[in-house]
Amino acid sequence: MSIAQKEIVIVGAGPGGMMLAWLLVKNGVTVKLIERHTDFSREFRGEGIQISVVKHLEDLGLMKDINRLGMSARAEAARVFFDNKPVAVLKGVDGVSDFGIILHQEKFLAYLHAELSKSPLYESYMGWNAMSFEQGNEQITGVNVRDNSHNKQTITGDVFCITTGRGTPLRKRLNLKVKKVATHWNILWLLLPRPSNEALIPQGFRAYLNGESIFILYTNAEGLIQMAWGKKDQKVLMEKDFEKRKDVLLSEIPEQYKELVQKGYNENTKSQFLKVECDRLDRWHYKNVLFLGDAAHTMSPVAGQGINLAIRDSLVAANHLIPELKKENTHYTELFDKIQKERIKEIRIMQKFQQKFGYFMLGAPRWQSKFFFFVMLPILGRIGIRKRMLKMVQSGVSEVVFKHKA
Repeated sequence: MSIAQKEIVIVGAGPGGMMLAWLLVKNGVTVKLIERHTDFSREFRGEGIQISVVKHLEDLGLMKDINRLGMSARAEAARVFFDNKPVAVLKGVDGVSDFGIILHQEKFLAYLHAELSKSPLYESYMGWNAMSFEQGNEQITGVNVRDNSHNKQTITGDVFCITTGRGTPLRKRLNLKVKKVATHWNILWLLLPRPSNEALIPQGFRAYLNGESIFILYTNAEGLIQMAWGKKDQKVLMEKDFEKRKDVLLSEIPEQYKELVQKGYNENTKSQFLKVECDRLDRWHYKNVLFLGDAAHTMSPVAGQGINLAIRDSLVAANHLIPELKKENTHYTELFDKIQKERIKEIRIMQKFQQKFGYFMLGAPRWQSKFFFFVMLPILGRIGIRKRMLKMVQSGVSEVVFKHKA
């Protein structure tokens, strides 16, 4: 029997939403999951998992299947280059272990969904698009959706967790106040063929900077090169004339990747322009609705924190939700305030870090960027600040431990 027969509706089947569903169902909570896509296939995702989240996945007993079923790849290091010269090699905090793993989201989320589907406590609505909320007298009573036949329906529940990622219209429906955090560059995602030259395949992540553009490369689940191209002049990234866009790309991509781009980048190449936003809600909740992950605090791509913080949000939220849902009456404002209070310090610090580091990656004048990476970064390394920064990125700012049945 489910706890107090209360039902949680989760909107968004990304890493945060699926992990929250997993944790709740494992602990006897009834979950309804709404996802606008019909499956978990996406061209472009952040897939870098830091040591903190690897440890969570191990503690939850998930890493065994992740390794056994090929849902991840080794991220030996994150290597940073400026003008094609190495300026940083980031490994584990101890300087020897791996930087983390690349967790192939499509495989991992499909696995969680398949396992959850074995439980009578889990009900999914794939291909259903959440449009708005159904308002009751004192709280939200449902989510209005268009189903996979484009018919309007309402999914009812007691608690609503929104994990729909960046740009979700659902928080706009509730007129929630948002604090903007300045960002410095947008990106164009490209999917390129696997190079024949093995030396060009990142064993983790590679970032190439030149003061005008940034290129971040790693491999996806099929072994293809997933590349994020950021540029100060973002109009080039949105250039409709493909040949003009390709010419600029070829003029700036590191020399060793020119042949790959020349042969592998064409008008049929999968691509996606991403307007990078960084913000956070003043309050992550409204009545019995809670926002988590990028839906509550949109992260920039710097240091790949989005997926990691979303999963850590879900662990903390589940810690608080599971015991509270045993009670006949739950005071949601007090409950959600506790969740936000436990997470907000880490979010604020990581957003500030992303803002500052992102500035030197692409927002600063070229001379400042060069000075930072060739002069300041080595100094920060010698006095131990770089190691402390790396520990913060990899291990998190706050202690997060899941306290219930794994």
